Amino acid sequence: MQTAAFHPSLIVAGPRPSASRWTRFVRPEQLYRQARVAAVERQTEDAVSITLAPMDDKPCDAAAGQYLTLIADVNGARIKRAYSLSQLPDQNAFTVTCKAIAGGRMSGHLNSALKAGDLLQFAGPSGEFLLPDSVPAHYAFVAAGSGITPIMAMLEQLLEIDRCRTPITLLFGNRREKDILFRDRLEQLVSAHANLSVSYYLTRPGKRWKGQQGRISAEALPQQPGTHYFLCGPDTFNSSLREALLNLGISSTAISTEQFTQSSDERRPHPADPHPVQFRLADGSEHEVTVRPGESLLEAGLRGGVPLQFSCTMGGCGHCKVTIETGDVATDEPNCLTESERQAGQTLACCAWPHSKAVVQVAETGL
Repeated sequence: MQTAAFHPSLIVAGPRPSASRWTRFVRPEQLYRQARVAAVERQTEDAVSITLAPMDDKPCDAAAGQYLTLIADVNGARIKRAYSLSQLPDQNAFTVTCKAIAGGRMSGHLNSALKAGDLLQFAGPSGEFLLPDSVPAHYAFVAAGSGITPIMAMLEQLLEIDRCRTPITLLFGNRREKDILFRDRLEQLVSAHANLSVSYYLTRPGKRWKGQQGRISAEALPQQPGTHYFLCGPDTFNSSLREALLNLGISSTAISTEQFTQSSDERRPHPADPHPVQFRLADGSEHEVTVRPGESLLEAGLRGGVPLQFSCTMGGCGHCKVTIETGDVATDEPNCLTESERQAGQTLACCAWPHSKAVVQVAETGL
């Protein structure tokens, strides 16, 4: 299997970026960046790695574990989806990896129709699934399926850039052997770094499979004192392992999770008419903006000069959280809001669409 190569010589070593660095406060016309597809590389029968070369002069900075929000027109619909960086960027390009999902319009488009030379818009990088500032006694990474993608960038950071000598364990679960992403890259890293161990788990193993079988359990995870755990997979995968680790006495501060959720097209139709929205800021000032058809609260607010905070622009990070005081405002699903936040009238400006006149309270701004 052909795999993308690491490019450590193109990375400038130094302090890792903090999560707060990636929150952008910009004008609406700068909300998304344009990129040309430099390469599309097949990883498995249903996954590709996509290298994007931005068409501006901004540096390709990102922290290991972060993701990009890709925006594309697919069969007349404008779709936004988040995909993790599967390797650290060089000065001129980002690389993400996308696995096709049954019925997924964006993942299907990226896997079957996208080609080198095509143009895409993107936002980010975003995300707070990051390596800790302090070095733990042991790194334990646990991935399911395409949850391996941000972990690949983290392993690159630790082993190729930081020259980490701390023990690193990766447990990687898949259905079938042919589904294993980045296997060649992982085997190369294992051969080059004695402190890295990788175990593969299959739920549908073939007759010749000699690795682990079944699902990954908490009992299989290393439990040395001082271990930091990184869980990346579907929500049920993350939550069950996290709960098991907590029951074993592991501190919640030693567990980092990144949820990979299949995006849903379940939503109310976006409004076809303009609606006035009053933004009330924490300092007492007010801004009234008419939200045009096709505009989210975030896009309209930025156009009207409201200093809104945001990052991923697709409901995954929570940076653009606001409270609806009055009015009918629909929110696209899924998103990262908790049930208590919904009950409190909160929404995410990036995926909120007013269907009437509304008043919005903004607790935090980009000032």
